[in-house]
Amino acid sequence: MPITTEALIAKFQFALDGDWGYIWGTAGEMWTAARQRALEKTTDSDREMGRKYGSRWIGHRVADCSGLFSWAFKELGGYMYHGSDTMFRKYCTNHGELNKGKRTDGQTLKVGTAVFTYNKKKGKYGHVGLYIGNGLVIEAAGTQQGIIASPVDKKWTHWGELKGLQYEGGDQPVAKGYALVTGKRVALRSAPSKSASIITRIDTGKTVKLETPPPTEWDYVSFNGKEGYMMKEFLKEG
Repeated sequence: MPITTEALIAKFQFALDGDWGYIWGTAGEMWTAARQRALEKTTDSDREMGRKYGSRWIGHRVADCSGLFSWAFKELGGYMYHGSDTMFRKYCTNHGELNKGKRTDGQTLKVGTAVFTYNKKKGKYGHVGLYIGNGLVIEAAGTQQGIIASPVDKKWTHWGELKGLQYEGGDQPVAKGYALVTGKRVALRSAPSKSASIITRIDTGKTVKLETPPPTEWDYVSFNGKEGYMMKEFLKEG
């Protein structure tokens, strides 16, 4: 039974909302102090960033870019190879190039499409993310950033429609009921007023859930178990 793109995106959204981290070679496991100590004893270059910054993800689930796909497909009863270059070459039913977030063949980039970066020097597809619509990609970006939402029109050079996915339609918003935070350290307030007390601050690229029909300038949202008001100008609805 094919996996729907909506189901796959929901898994990526779950990881994004859960503030998952990035450790090279992982695919959804919980990162522990013991695993970090073991990592710090390694010497290979692929694990250098993990040795240096991985401790920040202790207590969080972690995945690298293709590991996030591998985890999500497994959760949904499917399979995806853990490795971005092989994903592009062997696990795409259709693929091509991107130019500023647009397919170069003139066709619409469908939601649920994997997007890749290509390293010409190495001749490999070195990084992968998931296009979720509205010009956004969810990706496991690196050890310093973890799993984030990013624009599709920046670094991505290739696209691929993945085996085992059921694609429908084109660029339609699928993360209904959520909004992307676009401002820097935006305040979540206790009331719809700039003078109301601040519950917490939320960074660019995080997503919040829209809880009720919003007032004119404010949305009532929830984030990591906390509820409050955020100004609409700092949110991009999905």
